[in-house]
Amino acid sequence: MKHRYRLVSGLVLAVIAVVWIIFLTTKEGKDSSGLKDTMVTQLNDVKDKVLEKDNPQVSVTPEPTDAPPATPTPTDVPVTPEPTPIELPEYTKFDYILANVNEKMNVRAGAGQNKKVVGTLPANGYGKVIERGTEWFKIKSGDVTGYVSTQYILTDTEAITKMRELDALKVKITNNDVNVRTEPNTTCEVKLQAKNGTEYDYYPEFSTQLFYAIRIENEIFYVSNSYSEVTIKLDTATK
Repeated sequence: MKHRYRLVSGLVLAVIAVVWIIFLTTKEGKDSSGLKDTMVTQLNDVKDKVLEKDNPQVSVTPEPTDAPPATPTPTDVPVTPEPTPIELPEYTKFDYILANVNEKMNVRAGAGQNKKVVGTLPANGYGKVIERGTEWFKIKSGDVTGYVSTQYILTDTEAITKMRELDALKVKITNNDVNVRTEPNTTCEVKLQAKNGTEYDYYPEFSTQLFYAIRIENEIFYVSNSYSEVTIKLDTATK
C-alpha cells in the first residue's frame, strides 16, 4: 500500500511539472511569471503532503511511572547519651558474708569441722562478720552466732557483687528530711532531702566511716549513717 501511494504521488508530480512547462512556454513573460509562482506553490504543497504521508510525526505521550513517593528527609533526633558506668575499685573490704552453697551450710560453735553445729545458713543467706580468719569466719546471722568455713562463703568484693545482682544491697533512710550530699561531709552541696523509709542502692566501695554511699540516677551521693542504715534483703541463719 505504501509503495502504491508513492507511485501515484510521483505521477501527479510529473503531470504538474509537464503542465507547468507548457504554460511557461506559451504565456507571456508577466503572466508566465505569475503562473510560475502559482505552480511552484502547488508543487511545494504536493511535495509537503507526500513527505508528511511518508514520514508521519507521531506524538508520544509518556507513560506515567510508578515511582514511590519521595521519602522525607528525617529530621535530626536528639540522642540521649548512655550514662557513664560507675567505675568501682578492684577490691573492697566488706562487713558481711554470703553463703555460696546450693542448699544450706553449717554454722558451728568453734572453728573446726568437729565443732558443734549451732545453726544453718541457707543458700545466699548472709551474716555480719565479727572475726576474720584464713579458714573460718566468725559471724552473726539473725539469732545465730558462730563460725563458717571460708570454703563455702563469698566475702568482700565477691559478696558485694552477688548481693547487687540479687538487688538485695540497700541503704534505708531512718529519719525525715535527711540531706543527700554530693560528698561525704556536711559542708558540700545538698542534692536533695530524703524521706523516712526511702531506700537506695548501697555502695560500700565509696562509703566512709560516717557516710554511706548511695546511687541516684547512676551517680554516687552520700547520707549520714546517723540517719540511715544498711539493709540486706536476704535470709539469715536459723537454729
